[in-house]
Amino acid sequence: MQKEPNRRFEDPIKRQGDTPASKPVNRQQFLKRMVCALAFALLCVGAVWSHGSVSAQSDDPGQLRQFIDQQVGGIQKLMVPANNADLPQPRLADGSPDPQFKTTEAKRYLGKLLFHDPVRMARIMPQFGGVLATRQTASCASCHQGESASKAGTLLNFAAGGEGKGYTDAEGNFIPRRRPRLDILPRLRETPLFPGDSLVDELPTLTDIYELAGVATPARARKQPDPGQLLRTGRLDALDSVARNAPSVIGAAFNNRLLLGGFAGEPDASPGGLNPFNFPAQESVALLLLDAHRMLDFQSAELQKVPAFVKLFQDAFPEEAAQAAAKKDLNLLINDITVLRATATFMRTVVTRNTPWDRFLAGDNSALTPAQQRGARLFFTPATGAAGGASCYTCHSGPMLNKQVNDHDVAGMGQFVEENFFNLGLGDHPVQALNRQARNDPNSLDDGRREITGREDDAFKFRVVTLRQLKDARFFFHNGAFTTVRDVVQYFNAGVPQNEQSGAANTLTPRFTNPRGPGSPRGLGLSEAQVNDLTDFLENALYDPAFVHFDPNSTTDTFNPNVRDLNYAIYRPDLAALGAINGRMPSGLPMANNDALSRRDMGLEFLDVTGQVNTSLQSSLRFGRRQDDVYTITNSSSSIVDTHLLIVVHGLSNGVRLENASGITSSGAPYIRVFLTNGALLPGQSITERLFFTRPNPLPARYSLTLLSGQGKP
Repeated sequence: MQKEPNRRFEDPIKRQGDTPASKPVNRQQFLKRMVCALAFALLCVGAVWSHGSVSAQSDDPGQLRQFIDQQVGGIQKLMVPANNADLPQPRLADGSPDPQFKTTEAKRYLGKLLFHDPVRMARIMPQFGGVLATRQTASCASCHQGESASKAGTLLNFAAGGEGKGYTDAEGNFIPRRRPRLDILPRLRETPLFPGDSLVDELPTLTDIYELAGVATPARARKQPDPGQLLRTGRLDALDSVARNAPSVIGAAFNNRLLLGGFAGEPDASPGGLNPFNFPAQESVALLLLDAHRMLDFQSAELQKVPAFVKLFQDAFPEEAAQAAAKKDLNLLINDITVLRATATFMRTVVTRNTPWDRFLAGDNSALTPAQQRGARLFFTPATGAAGGASCYTCHSGPMLNKQVNDHDVAGMGQFVEENFFNLGLGDHPVQALNRQARNDPNSLDDGRREITGREDDAFKFRVVTLRQLKDARFFFHNGAFTTVRDVVQYFNAGVPQNEQSGAANTLTPRFTNPRGPGSPRGLGLSEAQVNDLTDFLENALYDPAFVHFDPNSTTDTFNPNVRDLNYAIYRPDLAALGAINGRMPSGLPMANNDALSRRDMGLEFLDVTGQVNTSLQSSLRFGRRQDDVYTITNSSSSIVDTHLLIVVHGLSNGVRLENASGITSSGAPYIRVFLTNGALLPGQSITERLFFTRPNPLPARYSLTLLSGQGKP
């Protein structure tokens, strides 16, 4: 039988032209034509490739590095200096570091401890609504914690008047949590923003009301010749909360303006400037925050009471120490200026150095996954024309990815100012509702940079921020309206303003609305796969675990004080001899926060909630030498049971064991740790827990229970 020919390999040209009128074409001629067509197509693709298109990417890491090098004018501009002394710092005309602001290890270490010690928050003034019970309960680190990318990690950021730090869930994830204090009677009134039995905010922290103005005003009103008497101020009321998302400290050294509107570092002559000493941005922000966060004028007296701090100031400021000794006046050594200089030095050194991205830049070809390489190429590819990238690098460049691609100078701080501020069509942070109420203007919108410069062409513009450590940041943009990195990428991909008012302003940047060029469709036009790749790059390639978890082998230092910082007995015996307690701040207070909930969150103390809950035995099954007891635990009070719930079992006979115990207390009693949903057992809410015992004999296991609230080992 004749075999059927394989039609898959028939010549299609021959089949289509198999008529007497057609010109004969043999297979060899057909193949030549196909090769020529393919070569032409490859030339076209190569032309697009040479202009940075992401439509046909190379998987070679070396080629990607070369591409990025061309895009930014030298890949070294993206590399983080290996030593703190080489990070940007103010310099004299001859290029040498300015001695007043020079980075030294003694100043950095002092600044780090100052940043995290609640002892400084002593400026609590009841005449403006301050509550004395909140004195020395918070620090700079209340709203800037390492576990949250040096941000608050919460939408509402509270220092004075707040409580709590965060808790871990059953998988070991840290969940930031800080709220208005519940243990102090509410103020004279409540607001829609803070209902219920908790401390409420009178005004956002940076808002003042003067007699002359009669309405809520920004800080620049203080510079009026006669602003009149200060009537109300958010700088001294019961609750310290800023009406913007707390900014990251990472990369502070690389900008000449800080805070999201550029308040810090702005010349005093600007309409909204408040920089009487003409400080660089880092010292300027430290001074502004001393005023805003209940420290200015009051902190020095508290620090002078702590022998370990006196020694640290002597180490960091030898010239001032000599003057203070000669005149027997400690105020010459420990004062607001030396405090802010040390704090600014610490902030300058807050960087990450060991992300996969840093290793990739240094030549490690395996540092980035294929998806992250694709994301990096998108990041550094223009969105215009046929390139098809995301153009992120045009705003996010430099070692900290927080300034314009061509914003470089010798000191590394950048020369550009206004070029680093953009209107992205965003709405307000929720706390701005208090400003609208105080100003009696329901249409008031946070106008960003315009508040500082007074220029209409700066309306609704906010500063470009770092992209490092975003995975822990949790809330994004000045209004905190986005809660995932992917949401942010999608916002840029769509190019549609969130807010009607800022979106209609002539300051709305086309980099957001039409990044692909004039007349092009809105947004970037990335596919879902490209959005995923870019998100992966931003979340994971730019993340450094050593920023959160101490790694003695890493050149990235933890933002929070670590064992090397606080184990004085080993690393600083001179401070231990002066009374510094291991694991505590030099003052003896806990790190960052000193309210009761924070102390429970940090495992420093536990609250007995046995009388607050109803513990009911639902069943007790005994089989052989085993006993299985099931309890229903109900919060029968009107208060929250928060953090972890610890069920401590007392009075067990010899040989009886709690088999599902989580650990043993310091007194020897076994306990079970219950990870509460959302870190709280609400009033009326119930949970069911099982206690499983083994016994040496058939007799029932008898015991009593104590229930504690707190983390760590009781």
